Amino acid sequence: MRSIKQVVSFGDSWVYGDELIDPNLKKVLPDVTTHNFQNDSYRLKNCFSGIIADNYNVPLENFGHPGASLRSTIWSFLWWLENGKFQTDSLILIGLTSSDRESWYNPDHVVQGKDPKWNRYIHSSWVDFGSSIVPEEWSDFSKKYITLSQCNELSKFNYQQTLYFFNGIATTHGLNLYQFNIFAPPINIEVPTLLCPNKNIQGIAKVPKAPGGHPNEKGHLEISKYLINEIEFAILT
Repeated sequence: MRSIKQVVSFGDSWVYGDELIDPNLKKVLPDVTTHNFQNDSYRLKNCFSGIIADNYNVPLENFGHPGASLRSTIWSFLWWLENGKFQTDSLILIGLTSSDRESWYNPDHVVQGKDPKWNRYIHSSWVDFGSSIVPEEWSDFSKKYITLSQCNELSKFNYQQTLYFFNGIATTHGLNLYQFNIFAPPINIEVPTLLCPNKNIQGIAKVPKAPGGHPNEKGHLEISKYLINEIEFAILT
């Protein structure tokens, strides 16, 4: 691999590192959650993109977010491209989530505390899971979208658009970028930046999981090993 200076990852809760909680912190704060800022260093170190960054001895920027869709993954990437510490020698990892998810940009979002500036989204998955943080008007909006527009054809369009977008921008900007399916995609497509087009992270092996269904520490380690092998193979070929 050519010399890289950082790993930058984008995607959903699997990329974020949901359910990775520092056991020592939990002893002090029994009710601590994954999303507590005091847990950030542990989560980022033990998520698979953090392990990959450690493998190459470089820092990590993790733009994964629970509930994220393919659309919000594109938006987060574009924010980084314009506002972040963009470097052509970054290793960029794109975790492709379920294509039936949707996100909407919320211009009225109020940034609080350590909430990242790029996070202005309302995700349909939050409404699906009955999240209390979704304002009523957005919940109603999402339910109407699901009723009026969500379908298999749209899921395919979402996947195609995302796959071709990242492949195209990697080519035009000369980026060291790799995409991979977290879940089974709605259609099989092959592009140069997609690792193992006919496979997905959830299905490669019995990834050890936490109670909520996300990979635990051992699961993230297995995923990191898989991705490192695939990345190295893609570079050699």
